[in-house]
Amino acid sequence: MPRSTSMNPWLAALAVALCVQFPAQAQERFTLNIPGVSDDRLFTSAAASDSAGCGGHNISPALNWNAGPAATQSYAIVMHDPDGQQGQGIDQWVHYGIKSGTHQIPAGAGSKPGLEGIAGTNSKATTGYVGPCPPVGDSAHHYIIQIYALDLPPDALPAGLTRAQLLEKIKGHVLKNSSVVRRYHR
Repeated sequence: MPRSTSMNPWLAALAVALCVQFPAQAQERFTLNIPGVSDDRLFTSAAASDSAGCGGHNISPALNWNAGPAATQSYAIVMHDPDGQQGQGIDQWVHYGIKSGTHQIPAGAGSKPGLEGIAGTNSKATTGYVGPCPPVGDSAHHYIIQIYALDLPPDALPAGLTRAQLLEKIKGHVLKNSSVVRRYHR
């Protein structure tokens, strides 16, 4: 009996469904970037803290991202050094309440007043960006910059939250997240 070369109708329907599904999933990718720099690169000294002995200018990195899912109402950004304080971690930057239509933050904006959104409290008990300043001689510290697409309105959270408080408050409200890693040593 000759073998049929026609495709099973069920398999054909599955193939069509998969072709339609995969492009839709690719469009849903949510990605944070530092323009002009690939992931896991060293920060320049400009990004480092301008505190005595740190050698930097406290310039937060430029960030951009594509739009979050359709239900996104705001974004939150956190920069954390898990290597700081002998592995206990340091929160360099906490910022949230960024409107859903915003998809970039210019270099240096994190350490200046007037940045759209709400400033949280970093590990130095100040608000705004505080640049890297690992101990001299330490291996390069990793700085994880994360963005969260949230279903919360921009004014839903109070000012001054620490990273831990922010993460607790956004539980169940994160639609997507993305991160980049930078390193720095002195």
